[in-house]
Amino acid sequence: MSVVDDSPIRAVMTAPAEQDLGPLAWVLDELRKSLEAANKAVGRFVRDADAARVADLETLDTSALRIARQQLHQACGALEMVGLGAPAQIMRSMEDAVNRFIQRPELCTAEAAATLERTHFALMEFLETMLAGKEVSAVALFPQYREVATLAGNEKVHPGDLWPAERRAREPDWVSAIPEALEYGPAARALFDGVVLRLIKSEDREASAQMRDLCLRLAAGKLEDVTARSFWKIAAAFFDAQAHGLIAVDLYVKRMASRVLMQYASMAKGDSLPPARLLQDLMFFCAQAKPRERAGEVLKAVQQAYSMDGMPQVDYQVARFGRHDPAVLILARKRIAAVADTWSALAGGERGKIKLTVEQFGQVAESLVKLQPASQGLARTLIRVAETVDRIGQPPPAELAMEVATAVLYLQAVFATFNLDDKAQASQFSSLVYRLDAALQGAPAQPLEPWMEELFRQASDDQTMGSVVGELRSTLGESERQLDMYFRNPADTSVLAAVPHQMSQMRGVLSVLGFDQAAFGMQRMREKVEQLILGEVREEQRALAFEKLGNSLGAMGFLIDMLSYQRNMARKLFIYDEEADELRVLMGRNRNRSSEPFKATVDISTEDAAPEIPAQTAVSVTAPEPFSVT
Repeated sequence: MSVVDDSPIRAVMTAPAEQDLGPLAWVLDELRKSLEAANKAVGRFVRDADAARVADLETLDTSALRIARQQLHQACGALEMVGLGAPAQIMRSMEDAVNRFIQRPELCTAEAAATLERTHFALMEFLETMLAGKEVSAVALFPQYREVATLAGNEKVHPGDLWPAERRAREPDWVSAIPEALEYGPAARALFDGVVLRLIKSEDREASAQMRDLCLRLAAGKLEDVTARSFWKIAAAFFDAQAHGLIAVDLYVKRMASRVLMQYASMAKGDSLPPARLLQDLMFFCAQAKPRERAGEVLKAVQQAYSMDGMPQVDYQVARFGRHDPAVLILARKRIAAVADTWSALAGGERGKIKLTVEQFGQVAESLVKLQPASQGLARTLIRVAETVDRIGQPPPAELAMEVATAVLYLQAVFATFNLDDKAQASQFSSLVYRLDAALQGAPAQPLEPWMEELFRQASDDQTMGSVVGELRSTLGESERQLDMYFRNPADTSVLAAVPHQMSQMRGVLSVLGFDQAAFGMQRMREKVEQLILGEVREEQRALAFEKLGNSLGAMGFLIDMLSYQRNMARKLFIYDEEADELRVLMGRNRNRSSEPFKATVDISTEDAAPEIPAQTAVSVTAPEPFSVT
């Protein structure tokens, strides 16, 4: 999504739909390569600039920066191509910053290069978290977005820039009595001026409540335009959230009152449509108001009208992503995997692993403390466990072996996505420390807590699915290879001998996983291959049979790829088209993403309406070639 301009209202918010992550999976590796290349190019320029004299900066070769700009431009285009507007917007700010460095090389300092690198880390971590199936909001990237926008010379950024939008408006409704109407005029302006002045001077909740009431009174006036009424109701909801103390007051919140006042002046002069920029920011804060159960009636009405219950609430002032170098994360994962293997061998009776266990637990503790300060207690306890085993000189008792294995498995599961920002994390570390301490004292092993069972179940499911996907991909590749050999020489049917059995195996796996349409499609493909083996397909029909098998196998490959990152959507996207006799994938989206009907829907674009497109259209799919940078 690009930054919304101040043209008449065109966009409002709604709950996000499940997004197809397949395109992101296709381009993620190329995105990573482009960002790494851009960072290296900027770093190279900084080193060259440091080596040059200050007087020579204007004549310094900026070709490295131009390469970085090109890499970022390509990466931005790839993100836009796969429908990730907010990350693309951040990438565009990075490109703008590098372009500014080209014009003013003195601004490209080591600190600026570090800012770009941190943003690179944050973007990749965010995209990887998305691909892991976690629910995340791009608003969490606002700290990095603000930093790179500042480097680009853009001070007018807002967390609402990273919030999704739709071209539709709804008028909120509620059951309470309609307030006394207020019309535009000098009296209303005087009321607004007085209340806004109080809001600007202090965080006055009473003044916020008065602003809410003024906005409601304007909405109750003689406004024939539903868009104008909706605007004042949404503004009322924003001030309702302030009145209940549900919005943390910061610079962006403080500016809202004066912006609403300016909009009042504009609408009082006859401009009936508020700008999309202002509406988006008001809606953003309505969605961020928390806790939602304390919302007043006015705020609840807006949240219900725009299906905000499913929208994540984000502390956009705190950096969640990009806090650590990915290389440090990779090292931590390797260390945890290594200590898991060593501890398993030691618990199995291999005394020769004791010294190695002490060394590896020390390395794991080092990574824990570096990546997550809240884990210091767990790090110390793991070192104490290793030292205890070393002092005894014997494999650990069963109770201790089980508790340590549980802690290591927990670390493996958590560090797989490094989702360490949940408030529950500190208590989980404390729980593990308590259990390990008890085991060191000889207490019997305790039953797993519910959060442990859920985490381990998910880790087991992911590991199992990874193995299944690998087997399916291997079997499909072998079938495609043998079919390709047959297509090149249809007279030799012997190369197809193993294909029906391979397809039967894949059908069985797909059926167990609940992919009934794909399993049915695989059965039909098997039948077609058997007909080819028996010579039941006439020569003039063979080319068409080849084409249909190729299309179905291509769709099957796409489905298997989706199994590794988005299983639920894969179940919905693939059907077997009996008329065409092919496995196909459903593409397209339904624009109305809300599950609840709404009172009024207004298409407020001044452009001609687009032709109606079916919500789902069956098409054959070929994965795009990854983009490259030359």
